[in-house]
Amino acid sequence: MKTNTSLTLLSIVLCTIIFACSSDSPSETPKPEVIEPPKEVPLSYLPSAGTGKTWKLQSNLSSEFNYPEGKASTEFQNDWQDKFFNGWTGPGKTRYTPEQSTIENGELVYKAKVVGSTIQTGCITTKAKGVYPLYMEVRVKISESVLASAVWMLSADSTEEIDNLEAFGEKANNYFSKRLHLSHHVFIRSPFQDYQPEGEATWYTDTKTFWADDFHNYGVLWEDPWTLSYYVDGKLVRKTPKAEIDPRNYTNGNGLTKPMYMIISAAAQSWRESNSGINFLTDPSVLSESRSTMRVDWIRVYKPE
Repeated sequence: MKTNTSLTLLSIVLCTIIFACSSDSPSETPKPEVIEPPKEVPLSYLPSAGTGKTWKLQSNLSSEFNYPEGKASTEFQNDWQDKFFNGWTGPGKTRYTPEQSTIENGELVYKAKVVGSTIQTGCITTKAKGVYPLYMEVRVKISESVLASAVWMLSADSTEEIDNLEAFGEKANNYFSKRLHLSHHVFIRSPFQDYQPEGEATWYTDTKTFWADDFHNYGVLWEDPWTLSYYVDGKLVRKTPKAEIDPRNYTNGNGLTKPMYMIISAAAQSWRESNSGINFLTDPSVLSESRSTMRVDWIRVYKPE
């Protein structure tokens, strides 16, 4: 009787093991699939890249900001400077400060902070430079503040600049909050002279969108020294007339030719103090952390190859 009982128990154990090993049920909960954001997206709205060529992503000028370690990650450190490329701290009361920027949940996040008589904000710059022909596009939720949310390019000698995005999201100003400044500069540094095209055509609006309400895609195509085209959410919204690129001949007839850094920044721009009567140190939209926050989902730079 004892032997039969032992054999019966052994049979039950073996059957249990065999059933468990052959069962279709997983032994543990499967991990969810990790879906990475696309490294390249269709650019059907752009002109042809040329015979036998396509618009290719330039990884050293681009970022999805998917760094688990944030700005301490090797990928960020390899391609980006956590400052303005030449150490400039920003216009007027602005102070570009690494502590005011973070990378979290796949986004570059800037927040503003009033410190004494300054506004501390974020700024990062690529280590490499790009030159035409190129297309730079960013996905940004601008801050709902009087600060400028900006994504731009600048030559190493600060004489040629292309502004992909320059916007002010504070909704009390119905004009600026619904407009995007799509422009460029050419400079002579000494004695200082600055040319920038002016007029209503440089301020794009669809008349209804408050740009701070959501993320949007902003792009600029630097096709050649005399051709700049601006895109918003895949739609061509401005093409700078050739005559407006350098009418004062600051580039000696060359147009926009110099390699440029990619720059993402937030700033308290001095001209708005005199033009709009803004006091950046006391403005509610600057003092509010949620309203002064700028978010960047990604920056992608393409060249025809």
